[in-house]
Amino acid sequence: MEEIKRQVDRKKIPLKTWITMPILKAFRFPIIPSRPKTGKFYRLPLQGCVSANGDITHGSMRIGTENKVIVTLQGGGVSWNEYMAARPNSMYAEPLEQNFYASESELIADIVTGHGITSKKEENPFRNWSVISITYNTGDFHIGTNNFSYTNLEGKNAVLYHHGYKNYQAVMKEALKWIGNTPEQLLVTGFSAGGFGAALLADDIMHFFPKCNNVICCPDSCFMLYDGWREAAEKVWKAPREIYERLHSDNITLDSLVALKKKYGSKVKILFSCSTRDVELSKFWNYIKCGKLYTDKETGIRFQDDLRVMCRQLREQIPDAGIYIFNTPVTGKGMEELKEAGLIVHCIGLSSAAETLRVDGKTVVEWVWNAVNGEPECIGMGFLDNK
Repeated sequence: MEEIKRQVDRKKIPLKTWITMPILKAFRFPIIPSRPKTGKFYRLPLQGCVSANGDITHGSMRIGTENKVIVTLQGGGVSWNEYMAARPNSMYAEPLEQNFYASESELIADIVTGHGITSKKEENPFRNWSVISITYNTGDFHIGTNNFSYTNLEGKNAVLYHHGYKNYQAVMKEALKWIGNTPEQLLVTGFSAGGFGAALLADDIMHFFPKCNNVICCPDSCFMLYDGWREAAEKVWKAPREIYERLHSDNITLDSLVALKKKYGSKVKILFSCSTRDVELSKFWNYIKCGKLYTDKETGIRFQDDLRVMCRQLREQIPDAGIYIFNTPVTGKGMEELKEAGLIVHCIGLSSAAETLRVDGKTVVEWVWNAVNGEPECIGMGFLDNK
């Protein structure tokens, strides 16, 4: 446990974590060597970068055989006030009734990398692209620079390190040492909090590749209406001014994508994917409306109503935007009640479902590939009207 900062109490670490830790460590990527192989994922150590609770963090990358790059941002919740800050989802503590954000991800970040659009499967047309993966564990949609002080549930002073932007910048600078900055094509994508990050940071990421004129921005499962986005970005996360100044409504994703398209025009293609009654995003719908993180059938329906409006607005403001709506019920042990309520799985683009699930005859991988080749499409729009 030498990798954990002193603020973590070893006596409170759950037995499940102690048991699974050796297994999780075995699946971690190797640290990038002086002569890395193409097609293999490596960890990128980051000097001075930390997760929300002060634990170490890292990025990862794969060097491809084609001069094309995918930048993908991982997900893991969000925090924008002291109440949320005091309720992290940590492997080093017993789960709370409400958990808003991942406070560390050193043990699991590599496990969620290399699936869907970033997989090495023969049928994946992106398999030979280079991949830069931005680990997430800061509760700030990857755009923070702040040390946020709060009182934890034990009544003690604590700090949430909203360092998402600092960490992302460090990963990019390290990765570019290996792949250069002149790709023919660039795909910026992410899931959940990383989907918000993809929309918010696409402009920033493009500055690392100034000569690339073929860019796709494809955020997945990142729709949440909240009147306080600009205040959170500016005052809680302390995001760069050029990022928070784009935010002027309750729809952080739409604001970011519209600003991106307005600035770059045909240089950037915009995509957006989401499930109709997202089981995770709908929980935040309730938290914003009534202060409790939960979901049920009625919440799912209300989320779907808002999502329908979001998709209409996106097409009105960006007529050539591509949209992929999916409707796969949640499954698994303990999920029976949520399935009965008609709630839908969260995230698709960077999961194995991206290669297998077909909506209107197309997988997500095929949908993104068509957009990369100049044919963005709207898929599954009929699901938005299903009750």
